[in-house]
Amino acid sequence: VDEGSWVQPGDPILELDAHLAEIEVEVAQARLEGALARQRDAIRKRDELLKLKQGRHASETSIASAVAEVEIVSADLTRERAELARARELRERHSVSAPFAGMIVDKRVEVGQWVQRDDAVVELVAMDTLRVQAPLPQRYFPRVQVGSKARVMFDALPEQEFEGRVFARVALGNQASRSFPLLIDIPNSDHLLAPGMSARVLVELDDGASEALTVPRDSVVAKADGSRQVWRLNQEEGGFTVSPVKVETGRAHGDRMEVVGAGLEPGDRIVLLGNENLRPGQAVRPLAADGPSVAGE
Repeated sequence: VDEGSWVQPGDPILELDAHLAEIEVEVAQARLEGALARQRDAIRKRDELLKLKQGRHASETSIASAVAEVEIVSADLTRERAELARARELRERHSVSAPFAGMIVDKRVEVGQWVQRDDAVVELVAMDTLRVQAPLPQRYFPRVQVGSKARVMFDALPEQEFEGRVFARVALGNQASRSFPLLIDIPNSDHLLAPGMSARVLVELDDGASEALTVPRDSVVAKADGSRQVWRLNQEEGGFTVSPVKVETGRAHGDRMEVVGAGLEPGDRIVLLGNENLRPGQAVRPLAADGPSVAGE
C-alpha cells in the first residue's frame, strides 16, 4: 500500500520476509514427528511388558518405568504440538492485514527496511464515520444528552449541513475555558469529510425553554483577550458612575443576548451607547431616566 490507498477489512497491507519463520515451522514439525515416534515406541514397550507380566516374566519396577516413560513422552508430545502452533502463528503474523476499512494516510516503512517488534508500519484512518470534538460550555453540560441531535457545518463545505449524534460528554473540563469535550459522530459514507477539518456545531438541548438573563446586543463589549463585559450604572450622590461586569454570552434572539455573570442582576441599568471607551468609576449622565436595563426572559 501507499499513502492514499483505500483498504477493506482483511486486505493485505504489508508482508514481512517470512523465510526464517518458515524454517522455524519446519523445525517444530520435525520435533513433533520425533515426539510422536518416541511415544509410539514407549507405548509398544509398555504393552509388551504388561503382556509379560501375565506370565510373571516382567518385574513390577520395569513395568512402572515403562508406564512413566509413556507419560513423559506424551508430555513432550504436547509441548511440541504447542511449539508447532506457536511457530505457525508467528509465520502468519509476518502478514499485516487491515483490521477495518479506511485510508492509509502515512506509510512509515519501505521495501527492504528492517523493522522491530512494536514498530508502527502505517497509519490507517477509518473514514465511514467521523467524530467531531467540540468544546461544550459548562452551563450547557447538563442539557446535552448522549444521542442528542447535532448539526455540523464545515468551513470546507459551506453550502452543506451534516447531521450527527452526540456520542459522549467527556467529564473532564478545561479549567481555563470551563468547557468540556463533546464528541459527535457523523456518517461519512461519501468521504466528503476528512480528519482535521474545522467545523461549527449546533447541538439540540434537552429542553427548549428556560429562564435567562438577557441584555441588548449593543451593550456587550468584546475585549481583545476574548472576554466580554457590560458597563453597569451605579447611582451615587451627585450623579452616576459606571463599573465593568464580566459576563459570558449564550443564546441570542433578535436584538437580545443571554448573559451569565455573578455581578449582574435583573433590573440593573447598563450602558447601551458609547461603552467602548469607558473607564471604571467614570461619571456619566443617562440620556433618559428609564435607560436600558437587564430583563429576565
